[in-house]
Amino acid sequence: MTDRMVLYGGTFDPVHYGHLITARSVAEARGYDKVVLLPSASPPHKAPASAGGAERLEMLRLAVAGDPMFDVCDIEIRRTGKSYTFDTLEALRESRGGGVEVHWIVGADMLADLPNWHRAAEVVDLATIIIALRPPWHERIKQALGDLVARMGPELAGKLAGGVVTTPLIDISSTDIRRRVASGLPIRYLVCDAVADFIREKGLYRG
Repeated sequence: MTDRMVLYGGTFDPVHYGHLITARSVAEARGYDKVVLLPSASPPHKAPASAGGAERLEMLRLAVAGDPMFDVCDIEIRRTGKSYTFDTLEALRESRGGGVEVHWIVGADMLADLPNWHRAAEVVDLATIIIALRPPWHERIKQALGDLVARMGPELAGKLAGGVVTTPLIDISSTDIRRRVASGLPIRYLVCDAVADFIREKGLYRG
């Protein structure tokens, strides 16, 4: 039996319903029975997170508590330095053996930057990249994949094209949630109640 691990990485600052609905949609489309949420410690392509790693990790655990579809991995939070996907894949192969088959979920908006990732070609070789395609990316995906042919070559671009999965448009963003908290506005129905309680109790995102 193949040792398959499905990862959905991100800053999750904070985790919200859009993240969870996207992950579940991909799982249903691809026949995955579990998705592992993996918060990054220090993403190289984004500004530092507003909440600390331990706090974002706990919010994820609260959000998926009791749901067998999800698990949470702290491998990047425990590791110091930048959270490079290549390093995480190598660490997983070392800890679980070379036979582990990793599927990595990314948003379609990450495609343009993917060739700039640390050792990007090796990342695409080591993992099956699953591209969560939500509107309006349906109209842009052909162009985005065409650009990847020029930047990464037809073989890797073809592999990426095989991982496209359509997901619903859930117009919720962590940036807007942080803004609402800082402005004293409610975030109910945007995040799980347990996450909202944690944000309030810890005084997160108040600016």
